[in-house]
Amino acid sequence: MVNLLQIVRDHWVHVLVPMGFVVGCYLDRKNDEKLTAFRNKSMLYRRELRPNEEVTWK
Repeated sequence: MVNLLQIVRDHWVHVLVPMGFVVGCYLDRKNDEKLTAFRNKSMLYRRELRPNEEVTWK
């Protein structure tokens, strides 16, 4: 049991750094999705629709 505790104490960085990277990538992608959804609804990026097009968002 002491050996397992010593291994965890010595190598916690090797677990937390990759986990932090994965969580950071996930949060970055979620934030990009939010910003894209906002941009699609923004008046700044709105354009004139052609006669046969319709609005897909409200």
